[in-house]
Amino acid sequence: MPKDRYQIVPYTNTRHKAPMHHTLLAALLSSLLAACDIPYVAEGSWDVLYELPAREVNATWHIDEETGLRVEGMLVMTIDELELAGSRISWSAVAPSPLAPAGEPQRINFNGTVNGDHFAGTLYTRSGNLTVTGSRH
Repeated sequence: MPKDRYQIVPYTNTRHKAPMHHTLLAALLSSLLAACDIPYVAEGSWDVLYELPAREVNATWHIDEETGLRVEGMLVMTIDELELAGSRISWSAVAPSPLAPAGEPQRINFNGTVNGDHFAGTLYTRSGNLTVTGSRH
């Protein structure tokens, strides 16, 4: 076989470091994205349904990172702890339990997950737990 048909190529490491300008560009993009004012998934107004043992109760929730959660309807309450994290929402309040006799005030907690224009979660009370669902206005 003729020698010119084959070429011997020495082994070289194909791994390489990104040029400095790529590293700087990545750092710049990361800082710009961190500074973006991206709204939380749960922000907005929601038509809410509390599923009580004997009936269902409707309400409206208005969720905003700055102003918090405002609840309107039969179960009006002031939320004192609101946490929005990605698609998760949780809050806590001292309010009359919809399951307690005469609506005794107690600590109630909610944990839920937003999926698009709907959410589902559980309202935890000393008197029992309620399923809560909602649809975005």
